Amino acid sequence: MALSEITSAAREAVEPEELDFNRTIDRRMVHRASVAEVFVTGMQRTGSLSFRSAAQLPVSHSYYNDHTEIPARFDPLLLLETCRQASIHGAHALLEIPLETTFMVNDWDIHLDGGDALTMGERPGELLLSQLITPTYDRRERVTALGFDIQMEIAGVSVGGAHIRVSSAPTPQYASLRFMQRGSAPPMTSAFRGTGDRRTSVQPSRVNRFNPANVVLTETETDAEKRNLSAVLAPDFRNAGLFDHDYDHIPAMVLMEAARQSALLLQPESRSTGKVHRSLSITSLEASFSRFAELDSPIRVVAAAGFPSSSPQQVSVTLEQSGESVAVVSVTVRPPVLPANS
Repeated sequence: MALSEITSAAREAVEPEELDFNRTIDRRMVHRASVAEVFVTGMQRTGSLSFRSAAQLPVSHSYYNDHTEIPARFDPLLLLETCRQASIHGAHALLEIPLETTFMVNDWDIHLDGGDALTMGERPGELLLSQLITPTYDRRERVTALGFDIQMEIAGVSVGGAHIRVSSAPTPQYASLRFMQRGSAPPMTSAFRGTGDRRTSVQPSRVNRFNPANVVLTETETDAEKRNLSAVLAPDFRNAGLFDHDYDHIPAMVLMEAARQSALLLQPESRSTGKVHRSLSITSLEASFSRFAELDSPIRVVAAAGFPSSSPQQVSVTLEQSGESVAVVSVTVRPPVLPANS
């Protein structure tokens, strides 16, 4: 089937009377290689540039559910990834953007409400997303950028919102751009799988993890006041939760994970006991991306925590490569929920 036929067929199928959670959509519509990494289950048009999406949130996933937090809550980065998938699906289906298009994240943010609706149960979560698309066109009426405003709810309860802004280009044009920027063809992540030691020196419990494969930082250092941190990005390229397919750069979601882990390492419990307090959580992340994070040059992660007395605490994270900023991320950390008699 031709790409235009796939897009047209998908567009015709996005107007059911009701959304359901029975099966995931075509993985190609959300730029995933593995069906297991697709969370969107359906879509319904609500206007010329608005739509609703349904998604099923897993309760057993080697990356998104690998957290020590109690009670277990749906991962903010899982919700952000689901928003990303639903947005791309909407762009292809509503605007008929060809599948052979590359989307590049300029900035995004997610803000979560603190209610119980995000607490995980024994069954997968059923997430509904309401979206409005704002496209930008060039002189030839081709889409060059897209903004997505998203509201999320679970079981009829609002759980927060997100905003995503991306640039888009035909995939061959993207490849030419990457070659022009570097002066050479970029290497692919497949070339880095299983090569050498990851040198991960961070204990998983210090960043709210059980599995060392989900730790993405190494060579961490803090200043005397324990409010500033420096680390080196060291992801496991075999981790399918982070690298679903072959990339020619470090994807934005890996940079977000690095920012989150940096923020957790600056928490007092992580420094003093080697473990993050199990009721501490992330309530928002805001990020802007200025350059591609290249695979063949080290990336340094620099984090600075806000005043210890602030609640919640803001942690500012900058990811640097070759002396230039690649991304800036702000992480909001909600303090531990302590017993009333503590």
